[in-house]
Amino acid sequence: MIRHSKGMARVVLFGLLIAAAAGCQATDSQVNEDGVIQSAKMPLNVLFIMSDQHNAHALGCYGNTEIKTPSLDRLAAAGVRFQNAFCQTGQCCPSRYTIWTGRYAHSHGLRWNHVIEPLNEITIGEVFRDAGYVTATIGKHNMQYDVALHGFDQAVEVPDYNRFVEGLGVPHCWAEGDWLPYRNDQFARPIGTSHADNEHHMAGFFGTEAVKFLQANQNKPFCLWLSFHGPHVPHVASKQWMDLYDADALTLPPNFYEQRSDVPAGLNRLRQLLGDLTEQDFKKVLRCYYALVSQIDHNIGRVLDELDRLGLTERTIIVYTADHGEMMGEHRACRKAVLNYDATVRVPMIIRMPGGRQRGVVIDELVGLVDLMPTLCEMAGLNFPKKVKGSSLVPLLEGRKTEWREVIFSEIGYPQHAFPPGMCTMARTKEHKYVHHDNAGKPMEESFDLRSDPWETVNQAANPEYAEALATLRKALKQWNENTDHAPLYLIEKEFRQHRKP
Repeated sequence: MIRHSKGMARVVLFGLLIAAAAGCQATDSQVNEDGVIQSAKMPLNVLFIMSDQHNAHALGCYGNTEIKTPSLDRLAAAGVRFQNAFCQTGQCCPSRYTIWTGRYAHSHGLRWNHVIEPLNEITIGEVFRDAGYVTATIGKHNMQYDVALHGFDQAVEVPDYNRFVEGLGVPHCWAEGDWLPYRNDQFARPIGTSHADNEHHMAGFFGTEAVKFLQANQNKPFCLWLSFHGPHVPHVASKQWMDLYDADALTLPPNFYEQRSDVPAGLNRLRQLLGDLTEQDFKKVLRCYYALVSQIDHNIGRVLDELDRLGLTERTIIVYTADHGEMMGEHRACRKAVLNYDATVRVPMIIRMPGGRQRGVVIDELVGLVDLMPTLCEMAGLNFPKKVKGSSLVPLLEGRKTEWREVIFSEIGYPQHAFPPGMCTMARTKEHKYVHHDNAGKPMEESFDLRSDPWETVNQAANPEYAEALATLRKALKQWNENTDHAPLYLIEKEFRQHRKP
């Protein structure tokens, strides 16, 4: 049975129908305490674009002069870029459910990949669907239940891409290519140049399906979730984008060369997995990662161009972000683990407001993926559940002075009695970071002075000069844990079963 958010659905839908009938261009909407839209304007569309495992340093608009991301750079120039955006869990499934619900992983209960997501949470898909929007998810979403149960009436997913190439009798983009000679366990399947062109690559397929959706729904209010599979492993890009990069010309991050020995178990595990890779090998891997980012950027550009062609851009809220980051050579590692380095918890976040307001603005406040659900609801004039833990970014987007958080939090892992590595939790300000690791039964702490050490190379946890900052963030982390609700410990399933029914 598909759940609907109750109470506000009928009144909001009534307001939206009036707005749609008026046929006016979209402007700001006001909502009264009953959830009724007090404006006779065309509802705003939502185009939410997300990639998987995108390190914030791997974007031109974030200061990288070697990577080519013209589409996202153009979006940033036309909108607002958040310099300090963070995921609340550095893993796919928990992070995506946080975006959908506006709640932390320990609150919504999907704490780890393969946990079956609880259906007692209200998602952003449900809120927009109940308000009369056409809702769709295209790409990777990583939920186990059928997405219709989360409010998305249309879906194009990874199995649809598999059927697409099978039907044409052409290889999957991961099946044939010029692969680098690394073990499959190191990078989760092959890594290198795919023989598939963009039309038959997964990134191109999802881009094409998004264009089709926009064409089919251009005269209806829509909420489209476009979620690319990469640059998550496998880092497999088509030749056109691999040819953009020369591995020898690429620069590894400064903390690739760090000499720390006091590292947590999660980082040790990654280093052991990749232990036989040389500096040149890491550059070859970085080339593949950058190429896949650029191919995804190209397909994002196709979607944005179609939005322009259809005349929809000025009444569409456009968001770009990622579910989490990627080590990308930082700390001499790749992929991700039970860690909270900025490499995996800092994410790109760009929001373009309808009407082209706030162009090329950079915001330095600490924001999180947990904030996106209430932000989109407020911008569209819709109510969101009271149990949402994120804060709307609208005051920041509009350039209004407002009190804002000074500490942001992230968590990854699962309580240790059920999951040997245990939990890794973070409290971070703009100046300092504190991380507590259960560390496979050997607890340890990390503390970084981000002013002098933005690449997190010197652990100051034992340095008495940082005792006050350490104590402050320990206390903040404890209060956050105590003051937020905790869901039951749902079991980690051994097998991922997409499209399951309750």
